[in-house]
Amino acid sequence: MVDIPADSFVATALFFNKLSIGDDLKSAKRWKQTFVDIPKEYPHYARALASATTVAQLESKLWIIQELKALNIKPKVVGILAGWYSNFLTPLLLENLGVDFIWNFEMDRDVKELSYKFNKKYKDQNKYHVYITDIMFDDLMDNSSKNHLARCEEKRGPYDIFINTSCEHMWPMNRFRDLNSELSNDPLYVLQSTDDDQYEEHINCVSGPEELAKQANFTEILYSGTKMLDSGMNRFMVIGK
Repeated sequence: MVDIPADSFVATALFFNKLSIGDDLKSAKRWKQTFVDIPKEYPHYARALASATTVAQLESKLWIIQELKALNIKPKVVGILAGWYSNFLTPLLLENLGVDFIWNFEMDRDVKELSYKFNKKYKDQNKYHVYITDIMFDDLMDNSSKNHLARCEEKRGPYDIFINTSCEHMWPMNRFRDLNSELSNDPLYVLQSTDDDQYEEHINCVSGPEELAKQANFTEILYSGTKMLDSGMNRFMVIGK
């Protein structure tokens, strides 16, 4: 069994302090149980769990909330692209930004059940769902997903924002935008990446926020910035269309 590092518990404590829901004891207990269950039931994901719950991961997600608030952007329907467990981002968006509905598009099938462990409250409230797809090869309007999208838009309205905090792990975002050119409502995009190329899975690092915006073919930029995270990694973020 892989031990969960102390950094994960520090990040979790900070995370609950940042949520605008007061003393949510049930959620805290659910997180505690998840930390117990995953190493036992999914030992091969224990290291990934540790990586997903660092202070640096929390910092990058809080940054999104901070800048969207500063821009007075209040999305109701959000698509998270390659959101992994979405353990920090989903609660922060729903509780602190007033989002109504989130869909997490992920290609890793095991992520679905694990993400629901963290976000059971929101799944049960029909505010959060995981959809298994490869966002760089399967457009959201293809035969396998168009029914879900139609249902989502019928019930919740079109997507206001797509968030991708994993741009360094995939093709440039212009590919996703080209695949999904038929999406209604001209959604806003929140993108994060890095110049840290020491990791094998970082296949598309960028030199800064300018290159990140260029890769997405942005013609309108509402925010562009750089933050050094607790891990020492440079993180870049752009918000635009």
